[in-house]
Amino acid sequence: MPEIEISKYAIRTWIQTIATGEFHYASVLGLNKVLDPKENNKLRNIIHELVKDGICESVGRRDGYYRAILELDKPIDFSETVEKSEFPVIYPFGLRRYVFIYPNTVTIVAGAKSSGKTGWCYRVVEMNMHKMNTVLLSNMEGGKEQMYDRFKAMGVDIPNSPMKDKVYHKTENFHDFVKEPQTLYVIDYIDCPDGESFYLIGAAISKVSKKLGEGSHAVIGLQKPTMRDTAFGGEQTLKDAALYIAMNDKKLKIVDAKVPAQKHFHPKNMQWSFKYDDEGTTFTDITQTYEL
Repeated sequence: MPEIEISKYAIRTWIQTIATGEFHYASVLGLNKVLDPKENNKLRNIIHELVKDGICESVGRRDGYYRAILELDKPIDFSETVEKSEFPVIYPFGLRRYVFIYPNTVTIVAGAKSSGKTGWCYRVVEMNMHKMNTVLLSNMEGGKEQMYDRFKAMGVDIPNSPMKDKVYHKTENFHDFVKEPQTLYVIDYIDCPDGESFYLIGAAISKVSKKLGEGSHAVIGLQKPTMRDTAFGGEQTLKDAALYIAMNDKKLKIVDAKVPAQKHFHPKNMQWSFKYDDEGTTFTDITQTYEL
């Protein structure tokens, strides 16, 4: 028998002040032992009453799991909002001439194998590291020696550059490391750890988007199949993107842009063909096309 009294008041207080995320009804009040049938029925009945009272709700996916129903926060204060302030990131291919980027948003670059996705992400780092705080979170595919050589090909000696202490080897839970305001985060790239649960990629993007500090932006690399524009993870990877780019062999395409830079011209489906050097970081012979 737990020493803690199982009461509606105590459980309501626990849910409203301590519970975070989903919880199992048997874990309320810190209970961590098997309840006898009488206690179990009492606890379930109290939880059902609290559901009716609007304190919590059943998660639905698994029996016995609930979440607290949240109260509204303070309303957003618009009194000091600057109208249409942009995040001043520079992109290769002159993409900023066509796409407006708000702060606290993400850009997705979905690339097929050997399409230049990583080189494009590294070029974004090189183009912005002198003008804003820039952080690179990389799975280090190919190792740090290859990364060093690829930056060196762009004229960047990492140990003697603004990126000296701004490159981190990360492979998952990227949102844990998104903490600084007014920062450009470049993530190369988000994958699913088991190679199968691609549906989790969209959720990982959303977590990064929600963690962005005031005045920050994230560029996120994803892998995609050769024959389609969207990354592994499908339509869910489009949801949070202010700009969504697809890269195939020697071709870059704007799949979607939420806010065009030019009011009467939407850049969706604009394409560029290009070549790049052996290091995959210098893009040449860039030719613009547009397809409806």
